Amino acid sequence: MKHNTFYDLCNDVAASIEQAVSGLVGKPEAGMVLRIGADGTPTEKIDETAENAALQVLERDGISMRFVSEELGEKTIGKEPEFTFVLDPIDGTFNAVHSIPFYCVPIAICGSDLSDIRYGYVKNLVTGDIYTAERGKGAFFNNEPIHVSSRSELSELSVISYSHRPHAVAINNHIARRVRVFGCAALELCYVASGVFDAFIDMRGMLRITDIAAGKLIVKEAGGMITDGNGELLSTPLDVKKRVNLVASNGKAHDKLLELV
Repeated sequence: MKHNTFYDLCNDVAASIEQAVSGLVGKPEAGMVLRIGADGTPTEKIDETAENAALQVLERDGISMRFVSEELGEKTIGKEPEFTFVLDPIDGTFNAVHSIPFYCVPIAICGSDLSDIRYGYVKNLVTGDIYTAERGKGAFFNNEPIHVSSRSELSELSVISYSHRPHAVAINNHIARRVRVFGCAALELCYVASGVFDAFIDMRGMLRITDIAAGKLIVKEAGGMITDGNGELLSTPLDVKKRVNLVASNGKAHDKLLELV
């Protein structure tokens, strides 16, 4: 039976993943490496368990779609795909395996590439909080509207920065008010969208489209800005082997941040 809305579809997928991995979080077997995934990184047991749970929901739903995921890579469900369903089964796998309470399920409904994201959904699997955005209709936290912060001075900014390795940048040298790293890009982008943090920077060349697709739309719909390190808009193909650099911000300080990276 087809779901009525993207929210319903994403919510059912996230709920199925949450139930499937609940007994694995914090357990040694959760981190057991099964193989190398389609994205070129190790697939751990908790990742595969989550992905299988998602596929069961999608294949039962009956909607034809292109499915893109870190572990499997790509699969066509049905005969005439209506959209691309981009999933990271567990974003923050290390955190989940080691009982660090910061991991989530990010889902994006897309067209052909990162420039065509129609719907973004991120569920925090620890708190149950849900961030969503539909193109042109704003961003939401548990169905309440959210907006990026208004801070513009570097000395006032709270920044999430992964630029320490291999390309350290000046933002890490305490130019900003505070610098943090939590290990779950999708949720961290949602923190920028909701104004908790002012910017997110990752210049390691390690981010995959599954990490950022949902958060990209949520930040944009919350009034923020997302580019690569050169200030160019992201239009990366929906291929899990691709890697990108990313600067996301409230938009007020974006140019200043780009100068630093």
